[in-house]
Amino acid sequence: MKRYLILLGILLLVTALFLALLPVSSADALPEYASQTGEPCASCHVSPSGGGPRGPRGQAWVASGKPGAVPDTLESLELLGVELSVDPAYFTVTDLEVQEPEALETTSVQGRPLYRWLNVYDGN
Repeated sequence: MKRYLILLGILLLVTALFLALLPVSSADALPEYASQTGEPCASCHVSPSGGGPRGPRGQAWVASGKPGAVPDTLESLELLGVELSVDPAYFTVTDLEVQEPEALETTSVQGRPLYRWLNVYDGN
């Protein structure tokens, strides 16, 4: 049993050393890009702190050869081949009749002010 535990410990140590010596890939997201474009990292990346997967603007920026400016969202979607069909009338404000809100009731059915009633209300 003792020999088994020693062998297991050695195996774990060798495995840990092996994993520590594996080459680490570097990230392609660099703060220099934010300086170059004048945009925060969240403009291109899903994560607000940068790094990780890119959103549509970041994908379009890389696809266009990393120019000095990050394209806006609509331009990015166009560069990525996304076609949007939107009916502008859906977003147009029309003349609607706005009703006045009803006055807030401040007394309970028993005639006591609601805040007093809520103060003594014990739930269900």
